[in-house]
Amino acid sequence: MPEQRSLPVVDSPDIILVTRSGTAGRGLVARLREAGWPAHDGCPLRLAGPQDPTSLRADFARLQPFDRMVLTSSEGARQAVSLFGAAALSACPVIVPGPGSRALATSLGLEQVHCPPSAGDSEAMLALPELTEVSGRHVLILAAAGGRQLLATRLQARGARVSHLHVYRRLARALPAATLHALGEARRPLTLLASAGALHGLGQQLPAATWQRLLDGIMVAPSTRVAAQARKLGCAQVRQAAGADDEAMLSALFDATSDAKLR
Repeated sequence: MPEQRSLPVVDSPDIILVTRSGTAGRGLVARLREAGWPAHDGCPLRLAGPQDPTSLRADFARLQPFDRMVLTSSEGARQAVSLFGAAALSACPVIVPGPGSRALATSLGLEQVHCPPSAGDSEAMLALPELTEVSGRHVLILAAAGGRQLLATRLQARGARVSHLHVYRRLARALPAATLHALGEARRPLTLLASAGALHGLGQQLPAATWQRLLDGIMVAPSTRVAAQARKLGCAQVRQAAGADDEAMLSALFDATSDAKLR
């Protein structure tokens, strides 16, 4: 995993909304607060396992063998290992989004794990040699229900036979009362966007005035796609991080707040 660095203390934003889910999100909030940053849990989603694990395991057995497996997130790796076991997932090359998810996959017992050199999106994964020459290959994508279809579309265009298994779900989650109160008081918000789902989830859940305040503030996006969606929704101050991992997002946060202090 990337080495954690000390966090500078700045006073530009009066709230930092962390939209990463679960343990990773709570850890990032705690890390920021320890350094004096006004971080709050702003994740509008919760992750849940599949509704019918037994049927999913049967589908996994029926679809074999595979030439490549694609795990689109760290949560996908956790759920897949829990469902199918590390040995079954290590029978062919496994592609994950970045070094952080690769470290997690390896710690879970997966072998032959490949990733872009820095945390990336679907485009970065598609540029890997393991997904470039896939004509006639069977590729299994393990992801959340309702996820992006770019991987499948591009792989099929390259001649691959693509199968999907949805190993977890993203469900709506109400923001904590403390976060809603802090948002009501905030005038200089900065939002760390974990995904397009988090962006749209906030827009669907927040009152119109609060949502507009977020759009008028700074948003840090993990990818070109999420950055473009934030701009399309009306955010003029979008910063794109080098990747979705904590260190890349924090680096973009530091840059954004330094600029904010100069304005």
